[in-house]
Amino acid sequence: MRVTKCFIMIVLMAYDFVWAVDQQPEEPVAAVFQRLNSPTDMHAAVEQLLNRGRSDPKVREYVALHLPPLIERGPLQKDHLGPWIELVRLAGGLKIAEASPALTKWLTIDNIGEVTTAGFMRLQNNPAGAALVQIGDPAIPAIVRVFDHGTLRERRYAVYALNLINSKGAKSALRERLNREPDKDLRDFIQKSLPG
Repeated sequence: MRVTKCFIMIVLMAYDFVWAVDQQPEEPVAAVFQRLNSPTDMHAAVEQLLNRGRSDPKVREYVALHLPPLIERGPLQKDHLGPWIELVRLAGGLKIAEASPALTKWLTIDNIGEVTTAGFMRLQNNPAGAALVQIGDPAIPAIVRVFDHGTLRERRYAVYALNLINSKGAKSALRERLNREPDKDLRDFIQKSLPG
């Protein structure tokens, strides 16, 4: 009987300890966001913002306000994309539509170099393109603006992103672009991607 009481006391004390740890106040979102400037803590900060931003609209709101300028400035070093890719991953993971214009500015940054229209494009090696696809329909207006001023390569990535969004709005944007696209190969790709 005495052993049972001791065991129950230990279990209750452990439960109280776990409950107390869970009740610790969360780090303010501004402080977590500030950690994005630390190369050693950036990944952990992104993960924390992703987790909190998915369930807390105020965290997502804060990120939506402060993240686009960081993406806009682009990678600080061309040969070290990791920190910038983490920011882009945060934008896509939280579907931050406000970051779409900044993301389209960097559509040609990819991890493996030039990609052709041959085959199925998944944009898995193109961080900005992949984030735009995650954002989905709210990113379409920013993607469409690429058609007005973008290089062939930028327009190609814009077409791939719209194709992968694959919504009614994205298909409509592709249909509208079909007859205005000056590059024959890209026109052909658009034509093939549209339903019969």
